[in-house]
Amino acid sequence: MRVLMLNAFHWVKGGVERTMFDETRWLEAAGNEVAHFATADPRNRPSPFARHFAPAADFGEDAPAWRQLPQLPRAVWSAPAARALAGLLAEWRPDVAHVHAPSRYLTPSVIAELERAGVPTVMTLHDFKPWCTNRLLFARGAVCERCRGGRHWHAATTGCVQHSYLKSAVGAAEAYAHDRRGAYRSIRRWIAPSEFVRAKATELGADAARLRVLLHGVEPAAATPGPATALPERFALYAGRLSEEKGVHALPALALAIEPVPLLVAGGGPLEAELRRSATGNLRLLGHLPDDALAAVRARASVVIVPSLFPETFGYAVAEAQLDARAVVASRIGALTELVTHEVTGLLVPPGDAAALAGATTRALSDPAARGWGEAAQARARSAFAPAAHVQGLVGIYEEAMRA
Repeated sequence: MRVLMLNAFHWVKGGVERTMFDETRWLEAAGNEVAHFATADPRNRPSPFARHFAPAADFGEDAPAWRQLPQLPRAVWSAPAARALAGLLAEWRPDVAHVHAPSRYLTPSVIAELERAGVPTVMTLHDFKPWCTNRLLFARGAVCERCRGGRHWHAATTGCVQHSYLKSAVGAAEAYAHDRRGAYRSIRRWIAPSEFVRAKATELGADAARLRVLLHGVEPAAATPGPATALPERFALYAGRLSEEKGVHALPALALAIEPVPLLVAGGGPLEAELRRSATGNLRLLGHLPDDALAAVRARASVVIVPSLFPETFGYAVAEAQLDARAVVASRIGALTELVTHEVTGLLVPPGDAAALAGATTRALSDPAARGWGEAAQARARSAFAPAAHVQGLVGIYEEAMRA
């Protein structure tokens, strides 16, 4: 089978790219051909199709809104991306296209080009971008569905896109334009990485008949022993993006609450500087770690903390910890409630409840049952996240889309 993967980025920016590159590797190992379409960027991984990638753009968090204004037409509907994709399709004809997160870099113009070319298309719901202007169902520190039903003007009044009212106004205009065009009408199958996503997407307007649940496959990274030698004997670990929706504002208080057991923080993001200013001897920031170094740290952790405030669509931080048989304390929100069964494979706490988070973390550090939670989680994870099962399910969804 020939599969074309489409995503804004062709370098590992986050979980979306991890999924795409994992699926690419597993599909190729199973005998399939995989090509990619993304945005030109010096950080990209090598690709024989790079000459067909869409022209470079910058819509990142660090780019000021005024600098993005000249790119506004492209952010709403990217004609350059559609033209570039047409060139790739003229050279390499896929049996199916798999869209991940086109974002403002590609826009749904590429979905329209696939429809024009008659290519069956599936899309993974890594987020809720087809219905939520900022993708996350989260704004100003809380879960948000103000734009439900196409009321995208709320984004402009809330300032929910990268905490910028101007960027949010652009996002609202973008969302209205996509609605008018029926930008996602040609998606034959939606892939939901959790039951939560399936249910929420249906609530928001997706055709339930086109939704298929397929958990992400997860392979534990091979650990390098070097960094672990400097680790404390016992510690709690947060590993992930340092941003508001991930609940990292709670980490300094949590570090104080579990003292003298230290809280180690691995990752980078917009709140890194703020966390460094508030760091104490018991809150230690490790920065961004390569996968193998992070695996070595995680394998030694006494408990892994996942204090998300927004509805996660999956939860790699949980899945990886479970494959390492680590006890997990996670927020009772979104897909995390499917990955963690309270007092069976970990502990769940109300999102944003600092006292509950501290109490559960303290319990996980002291309760002899915590080891059993990790072992039970590992047994389930090895089956639930098995790459072979994921690829089998993925190919089945592709075949469905091709027949639809």
